[in-house]
Amino acid sequence: MYIYHNSYESEYRKPFGAALCGSEVWLSLNAPDAWEASLHIYSDAEGEKLIPAEKDGRGFFSWTVSMPKADGLVWYYFVINGQDGIVCYGNNLQNRGGEGCIYFQGQTPVSYKISVYHKFSAPSWYKEGIVYQIFPDRFRRSEKAPAIDGRHMEDWETLPYYIRNEDGSIKEWNFWGGDLKGIAEKLSYIKSLGANAIYLNPIFKARSNHRYDTADYFSIDPMLGTEEDFKKLCEKAAKLGIHVILDGVFNHTGVESSYFRDHPDWYQHDGDQIRCWWGVKDLPQVDELNPEFSAMICGKDGVLRKWLDLGASGWRLDVADELPDEFMVRIRKAVKGQSKDNMLIGEVWEDATDKIDYGVRMHFLGGKELDSVMNYPLREDVLAFTRSEISAAEFASRQMSRMENYPPEAFAACFNCIGSHDRERIRTLLGSTKAVRFASVLQYSMPGVPVIYYGDEAGLEGGPDPDNRRTYPWGKEDKDLIAHYKALGRLRNASECLKKGSLRAFEGADGKLYVERTLGAETLRFSFDALRLDYTIEKLQSIDLAKI
Repeated sequence: MYIYHNSYESEYRKPFGAALCGSEVWLSLNAPDAWEASLHIYSDAEGEKLIPAEKDGRGFFSWTVSMPKADGLVWYYFVINGQDGIVCYGNNLQNRGGEGCIYFQGQTPVSYKISVYHKFSAPSWYKEGIVYQIFPDRFRRSEKAPAIDGRHMEDWETLPYYIRNEDGSIKEWNFWGGDLKGIAEKLSYIKSLGANAIYLNPIFKARSNHRYDTADYFSIDPMLGTEEDFKKLCEKAAKLGIHVILDGVFNHTGVESSYFRDHPDWYQHDGDQIRCWWGVKDLPQVDELNPEFSAMICGKDGVLRKWLDLGASGWRLDVADELPDEFMVRIRKAVKGQSKDNMLIGEVWEDATDKIDYGVRMHFLGGKELDSVMNYPLREDVLAFTRSEISAAEFASRQMSRMENYPPEAFAACFNCIGSHDRERIRTLLGSTKAVRFASVLQYSMPGVPVIYYGDEAGLEGGPDPDNRRTYPWGKEDKDLIAHYKALGRLRNASECLKKGSLRAFEGADGKLYVERTLGAETLRFSFDALRLDYTIEKLQSIDLAKI
């Protein structure tokens, strides 16, 4: 019995991909030999339904379904009665969307998925820009005293290391002295890469050099500078068209913070013990819904608004997948309340539309929380394809699936990193500058916002933490690689296709990966040959059929 449905094709599902709350989605099934067909549909908001349909003259069954008014997920598959008995047609076994498959009796069908969301928008400056990520202690040291608060400062070229106790905990933190003034001195360089935003890992007062153990959300760490230094950095950056994005670490604080000392009721408890993030004793885990803590972060005079008022343009939320939905709703109201042009990105490592945390399905991209998320799945795909670990068809399938799952605004605003402070350096992982060039072009060809982890553009190497946080190699950069990144920046900033265009990704008959970005009558086509690490870029003019 012939049965067919393809969620990518308008003949079977309209509109493509995610749907607005309360909107209608049209679905059809081609089953000319079937006697009867019903749509099995389920959502958390409205439960389970089985909806029959009549067959038209072409052998198609069709349904028009109203989406729930609450954001979330809708799942569906088809139940068909015909000459082979009762069978189901659902998503493919890879759960990727597109063409599905038949499930016979005794088999549990994989459902297609529709993400349902409230209308929202991310700021254009961010969606159409390029982000440069800086680990503040390691980017640039300005002229200043060799140490602050008695902390030891390493020679700039010393490789990162930890000083540990016998139990593996950190005995003493070492510092390299990068600071806000140092960043301000290199804004022109960052601008030359085409970047219009800087994402700073934590800058607030803390014991460690990574500063994810916040001691005071309202104070700049003295080693990085002062509040006035931060304000001047934002002002100088703004003159160059560069926005500053801060790292908000609101899931946990440092064990030495005054919050932990003075407000034990602000923290999560397991019996008599305070819960620590992933068992790390230095990072006691906050109860984000505690009214006093929540007000300190999100209130009128809270942390979020203070630093936005001083010049920041948005926040990246650390471990966003462990923050309660209600808390993130409050964060969004505070951030967008200060200015609708502020952005809000979360750290989520998986498909952000289908993330379950502590038994609860999260609503990151439902329109009331984040603008988008860090695109770690794309990072894995780019690295795997560059190393010929996956085929062009597999790479394309993964991107099309993500585009189907994410609301269009969130997909366009994905934080597309291939290097980060939490992973080995791409130069080390890929093994050659040629491979880095190849991977970076693939990164820039994708919808979303390209992110450069400081030093990746200069050929900086490094293994797992802390080696991936080496100092920027001033005076020893790979000049050719920097020139490549500058050219990518110019291409991105000059191309409306790359900033706003639709995506089509597929494997060609030659086995190469083709990526097409189209806007209006113009298409930018990339071809990637992973075996040779070669790529081409060409500009195509589409035919305007209305003028023929």
